[in-house]
Amino acid sequence: MRRKRHAPLPPDTLDEPFGPPPEEYLYRCPACGEEMLVNEAIIDVAVGATQFRGEYTGGMPTLGCPGCNGETMVYIEQEP
Repeated sequence: MRRKRHAPLPPDTLDEPFGPPPEEYLYRCPACGEEMLVNEAIIDVAVGATQFRGEYTGGMPTLGCPGCNGETMVYIEQEP
């Protein structure tokens, strides 16, 4: 017995299948000057890891820098 084929979805429903795009936050390394936009999912993982280790003090976490390989990337407030 064959399955019936589903009707194709209209293109306007396929634009954002998982909701709006994630927010990105500006991080900068004070040691080497590396700057990058960090996805909110990466920040959520960093917060969870620091909470697990008992080191979370609130706010935006410090991240690892790809330039100097240290835990030195800090959040930079963006002006509106």
